[in-house]
Amino acid sequence: MRKYLQPGAIALAALAATPALAEFPMDGDVTFVIPYNPGGGFDTIVRTFAPALEEALGATVVPENIPGASGTRGGQEVYRSDPDGYTIGIFNIPGLTVSEATDRDIGFPLSDITWIANLAEEQYGIAVRVDSPIQSVADLCNMGAPVKLSDTGVDSTSSITAVIMFDTLDCPIVNVTGYGGSNDTMIAVMREEVDATLKPVGSLAKYVESGDLRMIFTLTEDTVLDGVQNATEIGHPELANFTINRVVGGPPGMDPAVVAMLSDALRVASESAPVQEWAAGSGTALTFMAADETTAMMSALSEFYVQYKDLLAPQ
Repeated sequence: MRKYLQPGAIALAALAATPALAEFPMDGDVTFVIPYNPGGGFDTIVRTFAPALEEALGATVVPENIPGASGTRGGQEVYRSDPDGYTIGIFNIPGLTVSEATDRDIGFPLSDITWIANLAEEQYGIAVRVDSPIQSVADLCNMGAPVKLSDTGVDSTSSITAVIMFDTLDCPIVNVTGYGGSNDTMIAVMREEVDATLKPVGSLAKYVESGDLRMIFTLTEDTVLDGVQNATEIGHPELANFTINRVVGGPPGMDPAVVAMLSDALRVASESAPVQEWAAGSGTALTFMAADETTAMMSALSEFYVQYKDLLAPQ
């Protein structure tokens, strides 16, 4: 989605403590809300960043899983928290963006969230059981019945991407939702509860490497895995525009100086050796954006997904 953004410089915080900030972040733990169950992509990136963020902030960072309602329950917890910097969260973007664009109630105005940073931008893949006869997206669409896909909820970013992708291909699907996290959606494929799942390539990788799943397609312009089709190869390179962003935000009304401190600490964490090594090993594209650029991205995403309002609106 970076192609939709205006170029912006990432501001680095070099702030002197003001009286209001003198104790931040030394007088309490920083809670980092994860809106899904343990084991999925959102959980993994927060728990990977947490130690490096602790070192950068000089404070304890406590990841807290608050799953439910396609990531909105965790977002609501962040929204209702005191704007003192001690509660931040990772948000399901652009899932929540689309929810607002289609007039769904997510329990809080997304525009009121204080955006702190974007940590990563990941692209999607589709995987099936390792012993499945399905070898391609064409095979999925030619089964003679709607394709059954596993997901956490209708508002999840992967579910939204699946709806748009398969509509583009004129291929009917059924999203089987209600799974607690991306980990559970992939296990559902292994248990033969569904035909396939669409998830970030990095999240699928561990099950591909373990021999439980097999990737058949990536929503990328170029080849990611040898022998695996990409969007360009099926004549729809525009599908590579649909990504998932790992965006960090806080409650409304946060002090800009606290936001800058948190944003800069997340930048330092993203550049740390452990996080860089994890990203390289998992295939995660770290795409750090500071607060101003992240806020601009969120605005651009809202405008981009309005064009799909009729397709994605609740039936």
